Amino acid sequence: MRYLIIGNSAAGISAADIIRTNDTKGSVTIISDEEFDAYGRPLISYYLSGKVEPENMRYRSVDFYKSRNIEVLLNTEAKKIDTEKKEVLVNGDKKLGYDKLLIATGSSPFIPQIKNLDFNKQKNVFTFLTYRESIRLKEKITKKSRVVVAGAGLIGLKAAEGLSKQVESITVIDLADRVMASVLDKPAADIIQNHIEQNDINFELQTSISEVRGEKDVSKVVLSNGRVLECDILIVAVGVRPNTDLAKTAGIKTSKGIVVNEYMQTSEKDIYAAGDCVESLDLLLNESRVLALWPNASNQGEIAGLNMIGAKTKAPAAFAMNAISFFGMQLISAGIINALGSSNIVTDSAKDKLRRLNILNDNLIGFILINHNQRAGIYTALINDRTKLSTLEYDITLKDIGLSVYPKEERTKKIWNHKGCDL
Repeated sequence: MRYLIIGNSAAGISAADIIRTNDTKGSVTIISDEEFDAYGRPLISYYLSGKVEPENMRYRSVDFYKSRNIEVLLNTEAKKIDTEKKEVLVNGDKKLGYDKLLIATGSSPFIPQIKNLDFNKQKNVFTFLTYRESIRLKEKITKKSRVVVAGAGLIGLKAAEGLSKQVESITVIDLADRVMASVLDKPAADIIQNHIEQNDINFELQTSISEVRGEKDVSKVVLSNGRVLECDILIVAVGVRPNTDLAKTAGIKTSKGIVVNEYMQTSEKDIYAAGDCVESLDLLLNESRVLALWPNASNQGEIAGLNMIGAKTKAPAAFAMNAISFFGMQLISAGIINALGSSNIVTDSAKDKLRRLNILNDNLIGFILINHNQRAGIYTALINDRTKLSTLEYDITLKDIGLSVYPKEERTKKIWNHKGCDL
């Protein structure tokens, strides 16, 4: 059996690992258009700040590929999938055959329309999604750099954090009225923003970049509110888009992402997809959408790998969840933060601390925890299991949660099954 995997990040690596664990004879080949072995994408801001050395960027051990007899082809771009011949055309007009194919092509930065912005010509303009971009950015900055970050989402804020104390100034721009608007409500966002501002990072919210100026590189950015900012480094981090072109041109069904079934199979026989390039079922919204999350990509890759070797394993529905820290402030946001008819309850609030629960029809459907993450696993389990809150031992809005919240019989199951809860 020839297993071919396009993509060398969380989904692709998890698939390759589980395939090799269960099939020691078939060939497993990973192709990647990057020049690095698999690395932890969440670590690129820590590399930028100097907290993580290059040798510690690896997602798996140095001997991961060799010890598992996995062939990895770096600097290799998949150009076309021939579904009839079961071949993938890569750069250099080389063709790679497969019996089972996994598309784990991830996502790419979304570049908005900004007057005079040209990534091909302006050498001080960056995205912040890959290790290569982080290296390039680190080589370009100086103590006198005036940095503008377009986007106050997770990627933009981590870029700003990584540059903190290394440049003269950092200003983050976003059209929304708050940071991380897709996963935080205003009170929670204000706590995060105030904490980040204490580290000499400025914000310009409810505005956007309408134009860049400069004879060669960007030297100024013009905001839609009329303000003009001096700029030596511009980072564009306003969002990502699933990489679906390869699948689409092969005739594979796509929508917002590559469409897969519960077994991670695409519309084409013997072709699977996983990770940020696919859309999958959201447990809470009960609809198919892209969930660009590292743990989700890893889980999907493993499920895809199992099914590529012949298992019939269904991928569980997932929901949005982000666990991140900014300058030591811990944040976990999960599920639906605002929903019509829901009760958004603050159970613990302080200057730098928040526990906010979103409850609808006797179910926990979302939560925000700031510097209060000791029991995040239990909250997650309550959402995932769709536990009726009225069946619990006490009201979770009135006291700190623990395994004691479950009835005795259920509590025993949780302890023995290790359902992801903090014991």
